[in-house]
Amino acid sequence: MSSEIIVDAKELTLREVNLKIREAINQGFKVKVVNAKHIHGLCAGIVKGEIEIDGDVGDYVAMLIGTREQKEKGLPGPKIIINGNAGNYLADGAWNGEIIVKGNAGYGVGMYAYGGTIVIYGNTGSGVGQILKGATIIINGNVGDEVGLYMVGGNIIINGNAGKLLGNWMIRGTIYITGKYESLGSNAEEKELSNEDKKFLQEILNKYDIVVEVEKFRKIVPKSTRPFYGR
Repeated sequence: MSSEIIVDAKELTLREVNLKIREAINQGFKVKVVNAKHIHGLCAGIVKGEIEIDGDVGDYVAMLIGTREQKEKGLPGPKIIINGNAGNYLADGAWNGEIIVKGNAGYGVGMYAYGGTIVIYGNTGSGVGQILKGATIIINGNVGDEVGLYMVGGNIIINGNAGKLLGNWMIRGTIYITGKYESLGSNAEEKELSNEDKKFLQEILNKYDIVVEVEKFRKIVPKSTRPFYGR
């Protein structure tokens, strides 16, 4: 018996596709999904298993994956690989797991994400990591505007350029960037890398085969953790 099940989403609804994925995972299979470009919400709520998606996908892929218990106990979550481009709101509200996109992604990557790791090997749109809670987002390319808006935890690593208002009103967390940005947002400032920063960056970039000298990164952090309460 093959250790992998192929799910062809061409004639299926979102509910049907996600049900087939869950059934295969519960039986101990790895899953390969094909023809899923029209599906929005693919793999939503998946808490375990390995899933590979061939081709482009729609919006809200991998939203709400993993669990709070996994995050708190350091347990593994699902692993989702997308061999193509992702739409908007990838990994929205994710708790745990690993999402790897071999192409580009749209608006709002990792919005509200509490944990896990999101890796985009191409470029993204604006709004990456808005209200980020604790996940790590890696973009091996360029990003749009207002990356890290209101982020309260986690890390955003950008091996490329950013648009306007980088880190706008960030409260906690860290943004690392190698390229240029058009402007910093309110309550954001640039700081020198520490040795701990360099070690963290080297380890996680090596894990995902992203080759860059860590010394090229600059660190963006909040000026204040209470920016809305006056002086």
